[in-house]
Amino acid sequence: MSVTPPPRGRRGAKLAERLAQDIVQHISSLGLVPGDRLPSEVVMAQEWGVSRASLREALRILEVHGMISIRTGPGGGPVLSRLTSQDFARMATLHFHAAGVTFRQLLKARLTLEPRMAELAAANRTPEQVIALRANVREHRKAADIHELVRYAHDFHALVSDCAGDENRALSLMTLSLHGIFDPYQRQGGSGDVMRHTIDVHSGISDAIEEGDPRRAAELMEKHMQESAETFGQQHPTMIDSPVSWLSS
Repeated sequence: MSVTPPPRGRRGAKLAERLAQDIVQHISSLGLVPGDRLPSEVVMAQEWGVSRASLREALRILEVHGMISIRTGPGGGPVLSRLTSQDFARMATLHFHAAGVTFRQLLKARLTLEPRMAELAAANRTPEQVIALRANVREHRKAADIHELVRYAHDFHALVSDCAGDENRALSLMTLSLHGIFDPYQRQGGSGDVMRHTIDVHSGISDAIEEGDPRRAAELMEKHMQESAETFGQQHPTMIDSPVSWLSS
């Protein structure tokens, strides 16, 4: 599969960074999807008219950002990956850390964003999405350990974002990314009792979304976010006002 680029100038920017930008734009123009393979380094370097060292640096930039994975061995090479909200979260935490953004500030941001997503979900949900919410709550009750409890909780918020629709995908991505930043801390030090209480909370939010009650859905989500913030502060009293840690992997 060729990714031969259109001629482009690269003055004023570091070659590898500009090359990475050009590759992303061209991948998009070709309509490539996760799982598609890019040509070998040798072929790409020739097609783009750059050294293999510059191309390798550009591919490394894309790999760090989750855009591709580099497979080794026969049949290996760069393969397009499926970007997730967690990839965005990892990148964002580096900037949050450098800017001195605290966990308390992130929790306040969630308190602003997530009720709005629940409100939009109640207004825009489809019957199929309601079924998915119900299935999530049902399977969440069967969770056997903290890892499963956290996973189903995260998936619930992803489903709420899906229900909110395509009105603003940026809003959905930011909301789910902020939620995902807290997942590792819930797995490490979360309380099983607290997480099981979350199931009942999610069930109530699901009811409001199914019933098409935006106000009720937003109120319940706001209360949920307030409780989550209080719980995090109780479980991590020394972290709450510390800068967000960079999630590098």
